[in-house]
Amino acid sequence: MVFAHSAHDPIKDIEKYDRAVTEKQARFETTTNEEERLQSLQEQIEMMQRKLLALRNLMASDYPHLKEKMSKYKYDYMDSVDESIVQLKTILKQADTLLDP
Repeated sequence: MVFAHSAHDPIKDIEKYDRAVTEKQARFETTTNEEERLQSLQEQIEMMQRKLLALRNLMASDYPHLKEKMSKYKYDYMDSVDESIVQLKTILKQADTLLDP
């Protein structure tokens, strides 16, 4: 038997996003420059967006029962993750508006 395997590994992407957020959070704590801190926040949120999207796609492919009609909790996990991504984008816009002179 032969199985096709994509070279792309979503787990490695998720781990990469985790490391990037951790590094940016540490850098945020060590700087006092407001512009650098804002940039760090923007980058952290972007990495979290990418991580959530990767998780969503992974869950959708591995666990089709996560759709509302098959969930024992009658909860649509995919919609929840999608909404989290939208909320992160809104947070970024609000932070940018608040901190932009």
